[in-house]
Amino acid sequence: MANPFEHNRLALTFPDQLGRLVISDLLDIPDDISTVALLYCQGACLVKSKSEADRVLSFSLPDDIDPAYFTAYLLGETLPANQVNLIKAYLDQINPFLDRLGYTLTSLSDSTQKPTKQKAPAKAQHRFSKTLVDTPFYVDYDGAKAEVYWVKRQELVIKKGVSLKQETPLNKDGSVGFSQKFALTLRQEHADAIGSDFKTTADIQLKSVNEVGHLLFFAGTNAWLILKDKTGKTLDSHTIAN
Repeated sequence: MANPFEHNRLALTFPDQLGRLVISDLLDIPDDISTVALLYCQGACLVKSKSEADRVLSFSLPDDIDPAYFTAYLLGETLPANQVNLIKAYLDQINPFLDRLGYTLTSLSDSTQKPTKQKAPAKAQHRFSKTLVDTPFYVDYDGAKAEVYWVKRQELVIKKGVSLKQETPLNKDGSVGFSQKFALTLRQEHADAIGSDFKTTADIQLKSVNEVGHLLFFAGTNAWLILKDKTGKTLDSHTIAN
């Protein structure tokens, strides 16, 4: 991921065709804003108007996300459910990068008019535990059946002979979404270990639980809650940081 910082702006190109972000001051707003989503911030906090802001975040988005819908969602406006789900899924992909910069993007409708209430909890953090290295976790979800081991902090192993979901989920217009494109790219990278019947012919090593969910069942839900041990206890409950 390219991260050039020059003068008053920082530009990040996200991996896996997830688009681009430019963080700049208010004097550096792009001339053509029709193809980007502009969000105004005061420090790391999203605000509704330019007059409240000291910087602007300019997002160049994947083709299947409308910039106007993206901005509207984050400003707390009501959108069709399919658009909300698409945008939430996209934010799940890029929030790990934004978190490193101190930004947590959620819809303002989740926090407006609640200034005295406790802030919403941060996204769950999970810790790798060596005690789980030999513990099999099972997937039986949406056409996917698998046995998975978390063997290192950034290494999970999907065992030989498991079944992948066969049908690629599509957007309502019949197009393939960014999340599905990422999953298909993963499957292509491991094509030598995936048979024509969508069963694995060798063990597959991946870097994260997120990648496991994409490869097995095209994501769309929290994989930490889908992987379960033989007693039904989720990987999430085994590893979530208190």
